[in-house]
Amino acid sequence: MPTLEGSHSPGSGRPAVRYRVDYEVVRHTVNYRATFAGASGPSTHEGQFDFDPARVHAKAAVEAFMQNHISKADWDVAP
Repeated sequence: MPTLEGSHSPGSGRPAVRYRVDYEVVRHTVNYRATFAGASGPSTHEGQFDFDPARVHAKAAVEAFMQNHISKADWDVAP
């Protein structure tokens, strides 16, 4: 199972959120389990999303999805 690690700076002087994502691709769907380490402590999230492999590589899709997911945490309850 591929793994992706990265971080996202939420801005406003807040510390970066580090993440690790284990994912698998089944046709046009990515199934993932992500672990986040941020200022509020560790958390996990599992889910899936669809992508178009003709337009974007799965790894790039997972990275973009995680960046977007963490960005939403600035306004929302995610991760």
